Amino acid sequence: MNNSLTHNELKKIGPTDLRDFAKHLGWIQNVAGLDRGLYVLENQGLAQRQLVFPVNSEAPDYFDAVDIVLQKLSEIQGKPVNFLLSALAELNEDVIGFRIVDLRNEEAYIPLSYAVSALNGARETLLSGACTVLKPQVHHPRLNRSEAQQLIEKTKFRHTEKGSFVIKVSSPIRAVEIPGVLYDEQIPFVRQTTLAIHEGLSKLVTAIQRDNLITLIDEQKRDPTPVLSSNICKAITQFQEEHDDFDLFVNFKLASTYSTVNNNLLNTIKIQKDYFGRIDEVRRELKAIEEQNEDETFMATVEDLLGDIGNDGRRAGSVTLNIYRDDEVIRSRVMLGPDDYVKADESHMTPNSYIRVKGKLLSGNQPRNLVDISLFELLLP
Repeated sequence: MNNSLTHNELKKIGPTDLRDFAKHLGWIQNVAGLDRGLYVLENQGLAQRQLVFPVNSEAPDYFDAVDIVLQKLSEIQGKPVNFLLSALAELNEDVIGFRIVDLRNEEAYIPLSYAVSALNGARETLLSGACTVLKPQVHHPRLNRSEAQQLIEKTKFRHTEKGSFVIKVSSPIRAVEIPGVLYDEQIPFVRQTTLAIHEGLSKLVTAIQRDNLITLIDEQKRDPTPVLSSNICKAITQFQEEHDDFDLFVNFKLASTYSTVNNNLLNTIKIQKDYFGRIDEVRRELKAIEEQNEDETFMATVEDLLGDIGNDGRRAGSVTLNIYRDDEVIRSRVMLGPDDYVKADESHMTPNSYIRVKGKLLSGNQPRNLVDISLFELLLP
C-alpha cells in the first residue's frame, strides 16, 4: 500500500488514542462493534465509509487495520499520513509553535546564533507562563521554581515543519499535577500555563495595536494576579533577529481530549518585526515596577569606597558595588554605616572576596541605588 507506515510507527498508536482521534475528526463510534472486539466508527457525511480496527492492540491484524484506517483518513482529510501521525501524537498535549517568517528572504535557513536564541526564547516562554500560574506578578526574579522546571522536563521538542522555521513544543495535558492559582483550580497546570501565555501575548499585541501600552502596564501593576510579566516579554524578544527581518507567529493547539471554556482561543498570535522594540519597553517597565517593591539578596563585589570620616573617627558613606544577578552585572550605589563600611573596605582589599547583601534595588540608570539594607555580609575566599 502506498505510504504504508513502518511497524515501529504503528506500534506507537494505541487503540483508544486512534478512536479518540477519529472522534475528534467527527466520526461517531458504533458500540455494536465492541461485541466483535472491534472499534467501528461512522461518519454521517460519509454514509458508505467506516473505520474499523481491533480493540486489542495484540490482535494479529491490528497493525494492518490501523494502517488502513490512517490511509482512509489521509484520503478523506486531504492530509498526508505523516501530518495525521503528528496530530495523533499531540492529541493529549497542548502545543505551542513559534513560526518565524522572513518575508524578504526566501533562503531556506536562519543563522545558527538566531536559532539558539529562539530555542531559549521558547523555553523561557514556557517557564514564564508556568511561574505566572504559580505566583502571578509582573516580574519573576527567578524562573527556577521546581514546578516550572518539572514542566520543562516533561515538554517535548517536536519536529520542525516545512516552509518557515518552526519551533514546536508540546506538553502532555496531565504532565504536572500541581494546582495553579491563575484560573479555576480544576484546570490542569499545563492548560493554565498555555492559557497564561496566550492571554499575556494577546493583551500585549492588542495594546501595541491600539497604542495604549501605558494603560496595559498600569492595569497589570494594579491587578493582584497579573497575567503579563517582564519575563515573557524578555522571552519573546529573544526571537528578534539582528536586522529585524523576521515576523513571529505563535501558534496554539490545545489537547482535544481536555476541553475548557477557553478552547476557542485564537489559534495564532502574530508578532510583527516592528513590535519587538515596544515589547522590550514593556519588559523594562514591568521589571522596574516589581524591583521597586521587593527585597532581594545579591552577591556583589566592592568597586569603589567613597565614604567620609565622621566625628567619631570612623569612615562611612557611599560605596559602589557590582551586583551579579542572573547573566548581568549591575553597577549600584549603597550608603553604609561604619560597621558595614569596614566590611566593604576589607572586601575591597581582599582578592576573590564577595559581599552578600540584601535590599531593594531601585530602577534607573547605573549606578542604581540599593536601599533598605537588611544584610551586609563579608564572604572571604
